[in-house]
Amino acid sequence: MHVAEVSVSSGCAAMSKTSNTYLEYYIENNCIDDLRCAVEVDESVDVRHAVVNKVVAPYGTLLHYATKLERIDAVRVLLSEGADPSVLNEEGFSAFDIAQSKEVKCVYFQYFFEMIAQSKYLCEYGFSVNAQNASGDTALHLALSRDEPEIVQCLLDFKADLSIKNNAGLDCRRSNSTVSEQRDLLSSFNSLDDDDVDNADQLPLSEHQFAASSPEAKGQIVVENGMAVVNGRGSCDWAVDESGDVVPVESHDEQSRRIQSAAWKLLSNVWPEPQLTRVRLDESDGCSCCCLPEDSTNHGSQQLQLNVYFYSSSEVGHGPLVDQWQKLVPLFESCGFQVHFQQAVFNGQFPFEASALVCGVYAGRFRRCESYRLKVGGRRPIELISSDLAGFNAGLRTLAQLFVRTTRIEIPSPWSLPRLCVDDFPSRPVRAVLFDLAGCRVPTVQTLHDTASRLVSWLKLNVLMVHFEWRVQDSNLTLPYTSAELFRLQTACGQTFADFHLVPSLEVNCEEIGHHRCTVMLSQFSSLFSTSDSVHVGSNLCRWMLSKGLSNWKWFFEKFRRIFWSVGEQADLEKVHQLPLHCVLMLDKPLMDTDKKRAAVGLLDHSVCLCLSAGEPGFVADSIGSMTIDGELVCGAFNTAQNCVGLVVCDWSGCAIGCSAVAPALRYLPTAYFLGLAWNCRQRRTPDQLTDITAHAFLGSTELAPLFHAALAVGKVERALSPLSSRAAPVSAIVQILLNADSLDLDNVSFRSFKKARIELQASLDGLENLKRHCDFNNDQTLALLEMEVVLDLTILACRIGQSLCMLGTNPSPAYGCQMINVGISNLSPTARTDLANRLLEIKSRFQHVWLGRNLDTTLPEVMKMFNNLLHSLLPSSMQRCDGVNRYNPDNVEFLEKYVREQCDKQGVDMEANLTLLKLYQLNPNSYNERIVCRIFLKCVMALPSADMVLAKCLLDEYRMESECLKTICDISALLETCRFKEAWQLIRKEADLVDLAIGFEEHVRQFVAHVVSITYQNIDTQLLQQLLGDVNDSDFENLCKQYNWTRKDDGSTFISNHEATIKSRNIEEKIEFNGS
Repeated sequence: MHVAEVSVSSGCAAMSKTSNTYLEYYIENNCIDDLRCAVEVDESVDVRHAVVNKVVAPYGTLLHYATKLERIDAVRVLLSEGADPSVLNEEGFSAFDIAQSKEVKCVYFQYFFEMIAQSKYLCEYGFSVNAQNASGDTALHLALSRDEPEIVQCLLDFKADLSIKNNAGLDCRRSNSTVSEQRDLLSSFNSLDDDDVDNADQLPLSEHQFAASSPEAKGQIVVENGMAVVNGRGSCDWAVDESGDVVPVESHDEQSRRIQSAAWKLLSNVWPEPQLTRVRLDESDGCSCCCLPEDSTNHGSQQLQLNVYFYSSSEVGHGPLVDQWQKLVPLFESCGFQVHFQQAVFNGQFPFEASALVCGVYAGRFRRCESYRLKVGGRRPIELISSDLAGFNAGLRTLAQLFVRTTRIEIPSPWSLPRLCVDDFPSRPVRAVLFDLAGCRVPTVQTLHDTASRLVSWLKLNVLMVHFEWRVQDSNLTLPYTSAELFRLQTACGQTFADFHLVPSLEVNCEEIGHHRCTVMLSQFSSLFSTSDSVHVGSNLCRWMLSKGLSNWKWFFEKFRRIFWSVGEQADLEKVHQLPLHCVLMLDKPLMDTDKKRAAVGLLDHSVCLCLSAGEPGFVADSIGSMTIDGELVCGAFNTAQNCVGLVVCDWSGCAIGCSAVAPALRYLPTAYFLGLAWNCRQRRTPDQLTDITAHAFLGSTELAPLFHAALAVGKVERALSPLSSRAAPVSAIVQILLNADSLDLDNVSFRSFKKARIELQASLDGLENLKRHCDFNNDQTLALLEMEVVLDLTILACRIGQSLCMLGTNPSPAYGCQMINVGISNLSPTARTDLANRLLEIKSRFQHVWLGRNLDTTLPEVMKMFNNLLHSLLPSSMQRCDGVNRYNPDNVEFLEKYVREQCDKQGVDMEANLTLLKLYQLNPNSYNERIVCRIFLKCVMALPSADMVLAKCLLDEYRMESECLKTICDISALLETCRFKEAWQLIRKEADLVDLAIGFEEHVRQFVAHVVSITYQNIDTQLLQQLLGDVNDSDFENLCKQYNWTRKDDGSTFISNHEATIKSRNIEEKIEFNGS
């Protein structure tokens, strides 16, 4: 030993300049003490690092040599003395790459996490993360230069300053260190076989994010948004895609590529998106899948079998885990799986069969709550470990999504999962949805429970707020549900989901309430929800309580463990310092819509939640653009305000946004999108990419994805028709038409824009009709489909009304005055108004059935107000009493007869009302009035060339047609339709008393004759023309010539029109294909 030490002493000075002969000897012969002494001879750390990291052909560095010889102790010594495991040899391999045995790999693994633990230990005990050395480098500079992303992330967690510059003028936002030739130790660990580290004491990689960058930045670490990002991997087994997931290198085998592509397609359909996902291909056969056998014992039906085992060393016992599994078994059964529970097993020493899933809870293995790791492949076909029961539930829901999605991608038979690993945890602990039960939309208890179940099962919701309102005019709090229903709802939610909280919400409809009333209200509300440990208080009630001092309600703050406190205005935000710290502030979007506001919110002592509406106020549906902007706000709030603990998606009732006919299905897509962002805080998918996921989460079938494409089409059309102005709260043109069409400003719309909107909406409606023909749906799916059809029909009707207003309000002389004005619905033609009203009646009837399928019947009168108001504005005032089911009331006969007389006297026409009266005569023969029927028939003749006469005769009994006056009117109609005008005029003159029942009858007949002449003749004898027009005198004939642009000639004829000049040419293209055979 002494001889060796002397040899080392004599040769150590030249060691760094010549070769590593002595060190190689010590490594080869496992002389660990000699190796340590030889390396530690030089007191300079830089010289020491240069020695151990020197690349010597052919093997590489000393660490390469020790790894190749599997000298475990030597590897530990070299790593402790600064050997860099990412240095590449001449063949392009790092020391870790050439490690063969499990023991050597675990040495690297343990060293890697010891570095992280040491860094965290120093930071926790007061080490300044921003201290600089002689070169001006901080610890963050050095970690970036050494390409150590985990230490970078640790320093960032302890508020390392990114803007500090070293002596070279470089800060830490972008690393300019030349480390492109080095290997990333973390990526080397990613290439580690999962089986080799199953029993190692590691932390999950799900704590960190990775992103790809430009090729010139390969191998460098970049700090973005407080997160260490690895830009490249060099030649490691894993690459990093632009979405942030670790992906395998391209395989040359076709089967492997297909499995690999299917695996990433599978993972891309998981929502909320996991924090880190990995896919591996087995080196032996190119793929590795977990195959589950089929069980055909259930009357021949094929079900996949899943055997569930539990680790005996789990920190949560076998019983609680089985309880959690039992609650989620229906979720897996809906995916077509039959779950069998097996015994508890010891880690790593049980020969699991191919159909096994083994699970356990290990809190010490994770750094965050609700974390889990889901791994498929290896000795355990499927393994799920988590930090707690909440993470366990989240992992099971992710597994269920993988099971569902696997049946929809190309995986070879038998059914199998590709080999993958998911490391996941929520970015924020609060992921909430607020259901507004204070407006016109109040779902049944069963509907509310089913919706909550879907949100929790598929979108990882953990807080559901049910919002009630106390109207100050009421003496007691009136809830839409009974106490028994509320108790069952709370009990069912608590028993079904362990990590789910039902939070009652209370608001008042004004800001001025008495002290005694407020105390009674809070006391009564607390007693109704005595089992709840959390509560939400609305903004009006919060504002009043803050103004009166919180000491009066100390008992209320002590009763609940967590209180969500709404803040709607900036003035209220300045008073929140009075609140106890267990209050979570719920801030509306205007309070966090800029970086300056978010930074100010981040300085508050209280935790905050951002509130977003699932639906933009003033619009029927959300658009891709509006949801994307709100998504950017969510990510900005999470990254800027460190005290932002979550997101609340508010599903306000229709009355809150001004359109009570909003269907719940319109809110599904934004709710799914925002809840996904609350989980992963990464805006990597646009809402239109989530239609399949949303359809499955809410409706249980991806075949209903066109329904959400239709919802996006409605939102797109609304924005196209309603360009955002400078107003604070814009309202779409469609909502304005549905609520009050007379107030619509036509400056920014046109007949053409409404027509284009109708075409696009009709295309979406046709798509839903095609979907109905090809698919079978259950009750909930059918209701959602019918809801969307009603919304599309209603928006199409609104576009039709807009078109009519544009046509009527167009200025014929645009050089003077406004180009277009809104003359109001009341000025539309009676025929147009009646046609629109009939269509609205049909939509209204369908909407009633759909609404009662989901909501309480007590809400129907309130929700129908919008339909009734629009219908009354469309119907003539005299026809409003004949609305809906009252249409064929026999008591309306007298009223309708009076209306017919009014039409004849004022030269108006309402064929729908006239046909209604004829139908009443048919249903009530005793009420028949022949004189009124003659007036109706005369109005039908006046409407030529329309087919109103045919409709009228169809509603009259045959024996009624034997009447002489009716025969005469029918004869006049027949003569006019056959262009026997001279005979028709003779009969009209003969029956003057009869035709005088309808004022203006001869004028309308003359207009019909002029119409026929205009389309028939080019030139006609003037005398003949006067006879055809009823022997009009010269003065009246001149007026008619001016009206129809006829010209009298000197030869006694009249020029009508040159029809050849009005012919419109049309190009007809014919493509002829010649067959060479």
